Amino acid sequence: MALKFLNKKGWHTGGLRNIENVWMAEQKHKAEQKKLDELRKQIVEERKSGLAIGSPVGSDSFKTLEALPKTKDAPSSSAASKQQASASVSGALFEEKPQSANDAWRKLHLDPLLMIRQREQEALSRIKNNPVQMAMIRNSVSLYFFTFLLLTNQE
Repeated sequence: MALKFLNKKGWHTGGLRNIENVWMAEQKHKAEQKKLDELRKQIVEERKSGLAIGSPVGSDSFKTLEALPKTKDAPSSSAASKQQASASVSGALFEEKPQSANDAWRKLHLDPLLMIRQREQEALSRIKNNPVQMAMIRNSVSLYFFTFLLLTNQE
């Protein structure tokens, strides 16, 4: 009686928003289970008819596929089906279709990782070509090297 204010809290299970969220999650789960059941039934039917994927090579599955009536609205070539599949997949740079030399050049030279690597190489070459910086680096390396040698000889 005195605890009705708890239903108004966001974390309480009796709140209307939480009950609604649970109901929505249950509905999604039921829909997913229904789809899975339909897929299972479809797989069982394919296995019974001999059209299952991974069936033995010597089976009559190829003959049954040839015997199926061909529809005109479905793509008849495998190239068309590949284009439809690749169009729906993200990552267009990795599509499996014939590409021109311009596309290959564009992909190579507009690659962000390649640009970063080129900038690193340019910075390294500027440092190597600067005799003052190279002398400072040689001195610091030799200092560390001799310090290391002294410490290892003492032990």
